[in-house]
Amino acid sequence: MHKQSGFTLFELMIAIVVVAILTAIGLPAYQSYVKKAALTDMLQSMTAYKTAIEICAIEQGALNKCSGGANGVPTTRSTNYVTSINVTNGVITIVGKSALSSLTTTLTPKLNSSLGNLDWSRTCVTNPLDDSLKTACEDIFKFQ
Repeated sequence: MHKQSGFTLFELMIAIVVVAILTAIGLPAYQSYVKKAALTDMLQSMTAYKTAIEICAIEQGALNKCSGGANGVPTTRSTNYVTSINVTNGVITIVGKSALSSLTTTLTPKLNSSLGNLDWSRTCVTNPLDDSLKTACEDIFKFQ
């Protein structure tokens, strides 16, 4: 007589529970990683616009002439995580898509006449309210 070997139903259920617990722990960490990578893509897309606006402000002496498609400021573009980047009077508005579909980031320059540069501020808005995405956005888009 041959002895049969294999897994019992109880052993299979324990394995499934272990996999479920590991998935429950790992999935939020993975989603957070994807959002931060998407925000980095958004930041890299914005950098060319920010530089162009700084050059435009120096050359034109004001921000009201620094809009998309004028005075060296690029027109809108899209990436895997950015629907559009629009520039009006130096203000950059970035609309997210995919993992960032609820995020709109606005970067506002202000002329600092005493130092001769631009001081930037950012506003991150999520709809519906997503505190983790908003906090990550504020962390990635920080300016000193």
